[in-house]
Amino acid sequence: MQHIPPNGWDSNLPCMAIIKSRQTTLPLGNFLLWILLGVLTFPCCVHCLIFKVGVLGPWDCDSVYYRALPTAAARLAVSRINGDPGLDLGLTMDFIVLQEPCETSKALTAYIYYEHLADAFVGPTNPGYCIAASLLAKNWDKALFSFSCVTYELDLMLGHPTFARTVPFPPDVLFTVFKHFRWASSVVVSSNEDIWIDTAGTVAAALRRRGLPVGLVTAMGLNDTEVESTLRKIQNAGEVKVIIMCMHSILVGGEYQTTFLTKAHKMGMTSGKYVFVPYDTLHFSMPYSNVSHFPLRNNSILREAYDAVLTITVASELLSFNEAFTAAKRSQEVTLPVQAEQVNPLFGTIYNSIYLLARSIHNARKARMQLSGSNLAYFTKNTSFNGFNQKVQVDASREVKTNYVILDSDSRSSQLYQAYFVDLKAGELRFAGRSIHFPGGSPPKADSLCWFDENGICTGGVEVSYIIIVLAVILSLAVGGLFITIYIRRRLQQIQLIKGPNRILLTLEDLTFINPQLSKKASCNQS
Repeated sequence: MQHIPPNGWDSNLPCMAIIKSRQTTLPLGNFLLWILLGVLTFPCCVHCLIFKVGVLGPWDCDSVYYRALPTAAARLAVSRINGDPGLDLGLTMDFIVLQEPCETSKALTAYIYYEHLADAFVGPTNPGYCIAASLLAKNWDKALFSFSCVTYELDLMLGHPTFARTVPFPPDVLFTVFKHFRWASSVVVSSNEDIWIDTAGTVAAALRRRGLPVGLVTAMGLNDTEVESTLRKIQNAGEVKVIIMCMHSILVGGEYQTTFLTKAHKMGMTSGKYVFVPYDTLHFSMPYSNVSHFPLRNNSILREAYDAVLTITVASELLSFNEAFTAAKRSQEVTLPVQAEQVNPLFGTIYNSIYLLARSIHNARKARMQLSGSNLAYFTKNTSFNGFNQKVQVDASREVKTNYVILDSDSRSSQLYQAYFVDLKAGELRFAGRSIHFPGGSPPKADSLCWFDENGICTGGVEVSYIIIVLAVILSLAVGGLFITIYIRRRLQQIQLIKGPNRILLTLEDLTFINPQLSKKASCNQS
């Protein structure tokens, strides 16, 4: 692969839309004639137009993200896209892997310099600069297809017309799960890297926007003392039901989550009072059918702690991630000397994101629209295709409706099993055949249903609208009936419009004019 600064990896497709000039000077008429003959004689050269996708991520500075093999994922996607007879792109798709520094400020700085290296972007992976990246993409008129951005503001096409999501909005998935079990109160804990601290803040803001209380947002700390202090804060944060962990899952090699869960287990926090939910698995399809996970297999304490964890991940439909990756290796579409178990399943999400972009190009061309950034974001709607190992569906509102599953374990086995299907279209959970094994024998106590009522307002777990109704009925009975109360209330409102210190309707007597002549003129007109 050719190294392209700054820190970019290019795929070097052999078909390039470059016309090299000869030393011989030709008359202008002959030159144009040669160009015309070339186009007529070689129509395939129309497909030599290269559309390059930039794949953004912290591939070099984060070992877990590195194992997503972005180059192999992008190469597999563009190879299948360019050979897909069902896609009419009118071009050849190519890719370049672009490095995203792990520090948020440096990641944004690097992104600014990538403007001319790609025609569209998959990313950013760090949600900390998503809004800035989207605004820049808007200015460049280049599509930005992201699987990590968490801010609702990005869904406003007026302000962010070139932005599109490639996975369901993760807080919406969490809300659907929490609503089923009526777990309203949560805390969000991150590891100490910028990317996860920024993720925690945006996840908490998104949940609060849905009306759910988030009692604490914090980083876990760097040593045992700090981790223990963080866990004490959680214990003192009130009636918390769910601890959302914004860090790499132990199932993909996340060492910080191993430390966090082990310490929580030693402090007795995995006994059933809390449910721990990994956040990163919402972005990919974690293999779960007949898979023994190495971190659980070789650590009995961690296996017991993981009994308190519910893993929510993209459903494997037709094939698991491991089966799909092994099939790609068998067909020699992937030639790397690695096994599926060593690969971060984010590989499949990168693949799906590029394929969704190709489907959008196809849809835009079918509608005879230009391949502008805003058009590519818009034409993701009403799209469905077979992704790496699941069906990807985008509805008329451009919301991705890929299915999810809730996975559980039982403290004895290193395997996970399906407990529920998460149906985002219906906004509900469907039982998958095996109940969740809660460490205490039962789930954490449910919160008031009013937290999940879009028309209700909760305070302290009690619905405010319900209190108001009860008080109104008592008051109406006290004064002789509901209709009398309504009449008096309306009459008082009418009186308050024109009388009293808080009146709204004013007369000229209530006004003081700075210009006496205007005051006199107004008085004359009034009389």
